[in-house]
Amino acid sequence: MPWKLVFYLIVLAIILAFVGLNLGNTADISFGFVEFEDVPVFMGLFLSFFLGVVVAIPIAMNSSSRKTKARSEKRLERQKKREEKKQQKKKKTESSGEPPRIAATSEKPSTPKR
Repeated sequence: MPWKLVFYLIVLAIILAFVGLNLGNTADISFGFVEFEDVPVFMGLFLSFFLGVVVAIPIAMNSSSRKTKARSEKRLERQKKREEKKQQKKKKTESSGEPPRIAATSEKPSTPKR
């Protein structure tokens, strides 16, 4: 079942009910130098919500990009440290004259069947 669609339809129904029940309610909105008269209440609420979202989006995008940048820098530092450790181990084995070690396998030795 498409739950996102059902959720969207429920939210849309709630919004439409809010608008329908508040069509007759009006208010005067003043910005100090300009005054709007008989503005429907739902229009003022939706406009203020929309402006809040518009202001919040750039702030959220900027903070998430900063976090992502910090994570990628840390990842690069860890990768460089690993590379340096590998090079140091390689230099040690070359300078000591020992042959490189072969990793042991996890297989059990085969036993002859009777």
